[in-house]
Amino acid sequence: MHISKNSATHIVEEISKLVKQNINLMDETGHIIASCDKSRIGNFHYGAYKIISECLDEYIIDEDDASKGIKKGINLPLELDGEIVGVIGMTGMYDEVISSIKLVKKMTEILLMESRVSYHQLMDKRVRNAFFEEWLINSGYKNTDELEDRGKSLGIDINRPRRVFIASIDELDNYKDSQEGQSKIAKFENDVAAFLNRNNCKTHFRNASRQIIIVDDKPTANIVEFAKELADYIWNKENVELNIGIDGGSSDDMHISYIQAHRAWSAAATEHEQITCYENMSLELLLSSVPMEVKLEYLKKIFGNSTNEELAEQISLLKAYFNAQGSIQTAADNLYIHKNTLQYRITKLKEQTGYDVRKPSECPALFLAYTIAEEIESENYDLNVLLHNTK
Repeated sequence: MHISKNSATHIVEEISKLVKQNINLMDETGHIIASCDKSRIGNFHYGAYKIISECLDEYIIDEDDASKGIKKGINLPLELDGEIVGVIGMTGMYDEVISSIKLVKKMTEILLMESRVSYHQLMDKRVRNAFFEEWLINSGYKNTDELEDRGKSLGIDINRPRRVFIASIDELDNYKDSQEGQSKIAKFENDVAAFLNRNNCKTHFRNASRQIIIVDDKPTANIVEFAKELADYIWNKENVELNIGIDGGSSDDMHISYIQAHRAWSAAATEHEQITCYENMSLELLLSSVPMEVKLEYLKKIFGNSTNEELAEQISLLKAYFNAQGSIQTAADNLYIHKNTLQYRITKLKEQTGYDVRKPSECPALFLAYTIAEEIESENYDLNVLLHNTK
């Protein structure tokens, strides 16, 4: 096991709160990677090298020797599973520090063991998330047999009938750009995990601050009931509302199920609804039958003359406007701009696209374009590239 500098620094900082002596922590190469004396970090430590190279139980230094990078004290090996992974050193006279350093050695080994467990858990989580993203989000995976084998290694049978629903905090964009908001999202993620584990649901992962949840195949009414229980649980824990989108339950392709759940979630987020089911949607169902080239042709007609920067601003404007249900003041607040600035941008949008989002006769064209753009981006396509490559 390699001891990272971050782990070593954390361990030394924690232990130094309990003991008064100077502490050094050396890695498997004999170099000091953490120390109460910051000036020594990075230096080669001869005593640590001797312990590692000769598998010594201890190395006592009777006096300082600057040529060897050592000071008076005791050094003991750090061992995990019978292997020396580093060395802990404490400055001082033998009789004064021997009891303390033996205790520190045990504490450090326990902390290293916990760090290793946490590291493996993190790696396992990343492996699972990568698998889920390929299975659900990345369309067109070619080697189904390989995906099936990877699923089995994680205890997941990809051939088992399942449903998908997506959950996030309501008004999610308001939480993403602040430390407090990110903390709220992290708490939401932990609370969702706790709820799902309590209900023996292990197949879920995070994507874009949302929770993608995979459950056994069951009627939509049962999934709605389960989703409501989740929403109530999060409300009682964090006092936040959720937006939840549930797939249509009509496909054996998990990528299609994810797209359906995403469209339902997007509608729930736009309308600030707690739960939206794909099977109850209308416009999105109509769009799902429209070929991609037709959608792109339509977007080209609306946004074709816009630069990349202008397109990003237009989509952001439309999102804020529709999320605010047409309220200029609310949309301006969501964009953190003055409402006069928003009025100016709406006028500019009219000049660029030919449509005024404030007019009932012209607004539907922009809402349709916005919905298509959101759908395309949800499938991990670059909208600018697609539009500029469309003839």
